[in-house]
Amino acid sequence: MKVLMRGVHLSLTDSLRDYLQEHLVSHIERYADDEAAEIDISLVDINGPKGGVDKECRVTVRMPNFAAIHVTETAETLFQAIDAARDRLERSVRKAVERRREVRTDGLPDDVAANVPTY
Repeated sequence: MKVLMRGVHLSLTDSLRDYLQEHLVSHIERYADDEAAEIDISLVDINGPKGGVDKECRVTVRMPNFAAIHVTETAETLFQAIDAARDRLERSVRKAVERRREVRTDGLPDDVAANVPTY
């Protein structure tokens, strides 16, 4: 999986990159473990030094043979925004993969449907 991380109006520290890898990317890789899959993560500080609820995490997942899935979450801290985006994104990706699997196995006997690969 190709991972793109960028910070808009803020710099990405090593600890923030590690947090993204551990708490967001690793959860999505379970469903999109493919060399052609891509996850694009943008962390944004909307108001800059003014403060407020202005930290935003924008994530787009592109997988072969699937429509792109985009999620945007805003919170007081980047860590809260990342966690909220992960939860929504994981649910959306899981739903898309399960929907694809149901269509592929629709009408097949149960023993054959159990052996159909998930991708």
